Amino acid sequence: AMKEISATTIYHVGVSGGKDSGAVLLWMVKESGIPREQIRATFCDTGNEIDETYNQVRILSERVFPIETLKPPLDFYELARKKKRFPSTKARFCTQDLKMKPSKEYIDNLLREGFDVIGVSGVRADESLSRSKLPEWGDPMESYFGIKEWRPLLKWTIVEVVAIHKKYGITMNELYAKGAMRVGCVPCIMSRKSEVRNIAKNFPERIDFIRDQEWQGENGVFHSFFPRKKVPVGFRSIEITTASGDTMTVATIDDVVAWSKTKDRKHSHGQMAMDFWHEDEV
Repeated sequence: AMKEISATTIYHVGVSGGKDSGAVLLWMVKESGIPREQIRATFCDTGNEIDETYNQVRILSERVFPIETLKPPLDFYELARKKKRFPSTKARFCTQDLKMKPSKEYIDNLLREGFDVIGVSGVRADESLSRSKLPEWGDPMESYFGIKEWRPLLKWTIVEVVAIHKKYGITMNELYAKGAMRVGCVPCIMSRKSEVRNIAKNFPERIDFIRDQEWQGENGVFHSFFPRKKVPVGFRSIEITTASGDTMTVATIDDVVAWSKTKDRKHSHGQMAMDFWHEDEV
């Protein structure tokens, strides 16, 4: 009888250019004891990242482990034009189409080649309430990718994340030093007020870029990057008439920036420091 050949297990690490995925890549490659040939790392290029992030992925790829870039068929802005709207918290097709789908395709290819695949993520419990409820090992039945998901850094603190970067001489993404709370799309459709303010201050060219991407659609509808409810009515400068004949005002990127510079009543400094580490992203 033929000898049973067991499939090789491949550990797939999705890298974003952020601190936690950087930490998990370092840990997997340097400390997990898993052979390098059983590790794969990918980065999904949404077309809405900032140079600092592309740079970080390049550094990790050259100095830690080779990272393959996955490009979706349409980037963030092409997708928005196709769907005639920008994504929103309720319709986060950006994450779905630009990150989840290309990653699933990559994983499906490995599965078709006969590998067992384990998805490795840098998610940490102290980032958010929803993450604090996650187990270290996820059930394949609950996985979008249909595979076992492993969260080896689940119990790590931010101190440990910083420490592993220092230990191996890898600087974290420069965005953090420039006041960013999260790394990913700049701006993310879910950016907080303080994040918009920080982008306007430190990366004004991104605001100029967004201004060029917003567009006046057919029927005079203005497609704004952020939803109108992002800012109070007094800050919205463009009046539109909806298909049903109602008039409403929407906010341009410049309106949102103007609002971001106004005082926050709700935020204490302590809260802002807390917010810094709470990212609820994919």
